[in-house]
Amino acid sequence: MPRPGRARLQACRKPPSAGAGTSGEQPSLVKIQYRPHSDTITLATCEQLVITNPKRRSATQAGRDQWFPYYAGFSSEFAGKLIASGTLEGATLMDPWNGSGTTTSSAALNGCKAVGFDLNPVMAVVAKARLLPQHEVASIAPLLADILKKAALARGGPDVKDPLQIWFAPDAAIAVRRIEQAIYRLLVSTDDRGALDSIQDLSSLAAFFYVALFGAVRSMLHRFKGSNPTWITRPRTANARTRPAASSVRQSFANYVGQMVASSPSLGGEWEYCGPDSTIRVASSESLPVRRGTIDFVLSSPPYCTRIDYGIATSPELAVLGFRVDAHLRELRARLIGTPTIHTETPNPEAAWGSACSEVLERISNHPSKAAKAYYYKTYVQYFAAMARSFSEMSRCLKRRGRCVVVVQDSYFKDVRIDLAAIFAEMALASSLELRRQVDFPLSRTFGSINRRSRDYRSASSATESVLCFVKDV
Repeated sequence: MPRPGRARLQACRKPPSAGAGTSGEQPSLVKIQYRPHSDTITLATCEQLVITNPKRRSATQAGRDQWFPYYAGFSSEFAGKLIASGTLEGATLMDPWNGSGTTTSSAALNGCKAVGFDLNPVMAVVAKARLLPQHEVASIAPLLADILKKAALARGGPDVKDPLQIWFAPDAAIAVRRIEQAIYRLLVSTDDRGALDSIQDLSSLAAFFYVALFGAVRSMLHRFKGSNPTWITRPRTANARTRPAASSVRQSFANYVGQMVASSPSLGGEWEYCGPDSTIRVASSESLPVRRGTIDFVLSSPPYCTRIDYGIATSPELAVLGFRVDAHLRELRARLIGTPTIHTETPNPEAAWGSACSEVLERISNHPSKAAKAYYYKTYVQYFAAMARSFSEMSRCLKRRGRCVVVVQDSYFKDVRIDLAAIFAEMALASSLELRRQVDFPLSRTFGSINRRSRDYRSASSATESVLCFVKDV
């Protein structure tokens, strides 16, 4: 696929415009530039798409993929090759579960406009950071010096309600918060809204420094990380909280900034991240702020049916943003698809979800294991209800004959296989998305193998990751 021309690159060098609204408000519709009716984009067929193994491999993670360790989604190599093969120049891509921003950053590098959504504000910040134009990297060193100076000179006592005090002793929490406030005042706004209510307004440069602070905080909390990489524990007593000196906190932050700069080498030539052509928002896949029929191509990986607690996994980063973890984390967790928390009301399964889904739910409901019907069945029904709404939303946003590529992985409840590829093929068809191609990749190890009790029901821990390509039929 050709690289973007010089005029397009000049557009990449304009400062990002401020978005409307805040993370606490009902999101406004994403503004997408409409093309004349005659300006038709001929997308590659599903058979023409280059589909490689989507699995993320830590050994091959490079560049901006290293900025924020993330355990979900697909690799940049997979996304880049697929997008490049899709004849998508001038098209608009969407990722309703954008996570760390692999789709939006890969689209930017391939000259495509992209919109990415995630309910977790932490992931929206990470995705924005990855769109930092390479020519702005030179401004990082002087900005870092200014941030560190402002943080060192700041005064004021501890805020007993600061969520950072869950893990940090008061003085250490103040040191972290002073860096965060210096970033906000210097690069976001001088008002008192705070980062959490300004996610839509964050430039990629401001997001870069927030991600560096995420990394520094995570490195100082290493002893609270358990065997499950998606979980972080809390100190049992106040005295068990970590208490680095303020100078150590600032040094850790500076070190992480340096690591991020070092892992973002020049791309060479005119190849450039085009952040202003990408929109990152905090929004739910079940209610996307996008006008009907404006998206050409969807590329995403929905939360797998493995009950991973994405809210808990990013709770320290949420605390950095000022999210009241103790007061509001449960609410966020309940809104995330695949949550292990139970809603007040469990939805009723629907025939439109398909026979494969109905069969799985019936087997779980009748399973003899403890809490199968009282707890686990409810979590699966919640998951499939949310996914059905999400497929409906993706279909609504897509243009007629638009493409939708999703990466899914099967899993197990005890000895019951959850074949997401088969379930989603039927579920998507109810929303006018017809499966045209499926490519399967075997996995030798999954997150499910972390739970040793799973071996009581099956000896193997292997799974299958599938790339599903749908076309909107109407």
